[in-house]
Amino acid sequence: MKKVYIYPFILVTFILVSLMSSCTSSDDEDIYVLKDTVVLNVDTLIKEQRNVQKVNLTFVIQLAAFREQSYADAFIVSAKEKLNSIPDVRKSGNVFSVTVGKFNDATSAQDYLTFVKSKGFTNAFVKSLN
Repeated sequence: MKKVYIYPFILVTFILVSLMSSCTSSDDEDIYVLKDTVVLNVDTLIKEQRNVQKVNLTFVIQLAAFREQSYADAFIVSAKEKLNSIPDVRKSGNVFSVTVGKFNDATSAQDYLTFVKSKGFTNAFVKSLN
């Protein structure tokens, strides 16, 4: 006949029951689950919005830059033929930049830049004017 060890069985049962009862809440406890919230003060947002100023930028495509105006003028003749548009010369310090187009948004300028590069002006880029 096998001997049954009752004391270890009672001890294990007691430990399991005490663990199970400590994990459950009693009726006296209230459990609150808080979610993360963000509180925005509307008055502050309106004040901040008033301080934002709209920046109007003008974009051009720069084809080349030269230190001599005579080189810029000669470049304009060839660019005019390839692009069917008259480029502008903008002087900044002692550098003469040859630009073409005038755009109010960068997306339109980027689209035109693709066209300009397809006409052989591979070093052209979009430039914003102040």
